Amino acid sequence: MAFRRNLFSLLFLLLLIGSTIAQDTPGFNRTAPRVFTLQQAQDYAFENNYDLKNSSTDVEIARKMVKQNTAIGLPQINANADYLDYVVQPTTLLPGEFFGKPGTYQPVQFGATYNMTIKGTLTQLLYSGQYLVGLQTAKAYLETSKQKNLRDKVDVRDQVADVYIRLLVVNEGIKILDSTYVVVSRLVREAGESYKAGLLEDIEVDQADLNRSNLEATITYTKNQRDLIYANLKFLIGLKDNEELVLADPLDYFLAQVNRDVLLNQPFDYHHNIDYTLLKKSDYLTLMQYKLSKTAYHPTLSGFLSASTNAQRNAWNFFNTSQVWYPAVNFGISLQIPIWSSGSRKYSVDQARLNVEKTKVTDEKMRVGLELQVATARTEFNNAYTIYLNKVKGFQTALKIYEKTMTKYQQGMSGSTDLNQRYQQFLSANNDYMQSIYALLSQKIRLSKLLEKF
Repeated sequence: MAFRRNLFSLLFLLLLIGSTIAQDTPGFNRTAPRVFTLQQAQDYAFENNYDLKNSSTDVEIARKMVKQNTAIGLPQINANADYLDYVVQPTTLLPGEFFGKPGTYQPVQFGATYNMTIKGTLTQLLYSGQYLVGLQTAKAYLETSKQKNLRDKVDVRDQVADVYIRLLVVNEGIKILDSTYVVVSRLVREAGESYKAGLLEDIEVDQADLNRSNLEATITYTKNQRDLIYANLKFLIGLKDNEELVLADPLDYFLAQVNRDVLLNQPFDYHHNIDYTLLKKSDYLTLMQYKLSKTAYHPTLSGFLSASTNAQRNAWNFFNTSQVWYPAVNFGISLQIPIWSSGSRKYSVDQARLNVEKTKVTDEKMRVGLELQVATARTEFNNAYTIYLNKVKGFQTALKIYEKTMTKYQQGMSGSTDLNQRYQQFLSANNDYMQSIYALLSQKIRLSKLLEKF
């Protein structure tokens, strides 16, 4: 039995240590990689992006604000209880005629030592211009919040697309660099063997090795950039640190979606632009604020119903049911009429009116600015498309030249200087090609957003 107990204790200790090591081991708790198409990544971001969570909460706050303002015009019921304890009762002076002492005033103390009043009041707002316009203003604020939330979703959608594509471009560039590294490493080995055979000078070997070292540095830098872009995409869509991400859409899929003629010729209507529609919502909210400020001149009419009961005691026996409480019930109407505010209301209205005037200028600025943005975006997209076509051809040509030069070098028909020049030319063309892809797709995202109808 002692042996079994020791064995079980040992097994339990090993399991405990193993569990602790597993929890402390980096990557042990990592889940299976999440595979996302661009659409799936955008949908995930709509639910998990930090800014969009707050934006959605703002919409809910606006909804609660509408309900709060609506409740102001509904019946209100309040209750209160007052207790008064006279340590020294107040004194009242009465004419001496009541006491047979004309021409004098006699001090008299009235009332009980302990007093309690319980009161309930029902109030109902009958008319208030401020309430009616305030309710409309709250609804306008809700619509503005909804529109802002939509704009935020569009922004996040395009940000995810931009980073997603950037990561694809970097991954494609790394593939090309990695395949080039294999070729360069083989050349280094072959140069070393030729040197040993006395066919090449040591400078040729050193040059080939230097090319490989430079390429290693370029690959390391590019992979570090990829890690940053990868982390940025995870943060943008709301993935946790222990979750991994895999891109499902290939780069060719996005390039195939580029339709130059459609984007350059699609008509633009600023009325359906997301930023302009948000501006109009904000303009309407400003107008409602102006109307709200003018309601300060309106009267307010309200009604009330009040019921109370009062007890006065010289002994503290308020819970004695045999003692009498004295009830009272009343109702009435209250009318409040603003008459003079020394200009305060007027200046408040003037400020709101000037804000409405500002919206007209802002509206015109937005329309002119959007037309300029679209014209600029069309030009930059067209330039990016033309450059992309040029860089595709340049990359293919540089690759072809590099491969031919490398073959000649291996056959002893070309020197290392010529090969190095073609190699650097190829790397430069590859970098330009990758940048042209990203520039093209990025400009497409920007122009598509401006032309999109909401």
